[in-house]
Amino acid sequence: MKIKRARQILKAFSDDTRLRIVNLLNRRSLTVTEICQTLKKNQSIVSKHLAKLRLTGIVRDIRKGANVHYYLIRGKDKAHDKLVRSIAGSLLVLKTFKQDLEMMRKVKKKG
Repeated sequence: MKIKRARQILKAFSDDTRLRIVNLLNRRSLTVTEICQTLKKNQSIVSKHLAKLRLTGIVRDIRKGANVHYYLIRGKDKAHDKLVRSIAGSLLVLKTFKQDLEMMRKVKKKG
């Protein structure tokens, strides 16, 4: 990975909502609706942030029936994986991110 690519990834993590989305997707794939319900954000905001994460190669989407599921890209290259995983993994110690994971479990359970 070139330094420019690393810088783009780090810039993508410079927003609270994108960090929260990555934290969730580090656990499992989710639909936009599930992310919106978990974060209590409207669909246009979440979609905007997912587009940024997709353009920087952090997330990918896949259509399953009527839904689009988002997930973290794995295996792109070792440096990319290590950078994304280290940032995503370090979020788990923060209260907001723990609360988001708990809310995600509730949303999935209702689901």
